[in-house]
Amino acid sequence: MKVSKSYSNEIKLLATERVLIKGERVTEVAKDLRIAQSTLYTWISASKQDSNSENGVSVETLKQRLKKVSEERDILIKAASILAKQLY
Repeated sequence: MKVSKSYSNEIKLLATERVLIKGERVTEVAKDLRIAQSTLYTWISASKQDSNSENGVSVETLKQRLKKVSEERDILIKAASILAKQLY
């Protein structure tokens, strides 16, 4: 008889983000987190389905990351502008 292991939502989110957002390989993430690859593939599939609906946790995570990256980009643009003015 096989006993299924329960994982926290934080682990599931971390693992799926590493694969879907950071582009890490499923085999590496599964090995690092000691998760079966089939389990990770199931989480990824569920995450993709959630992202197709507006209620998914992944959608909110991606929106937060997009906001942060956009703010960082704006800061870099301003810094480049200031630096260009100082050079000329």
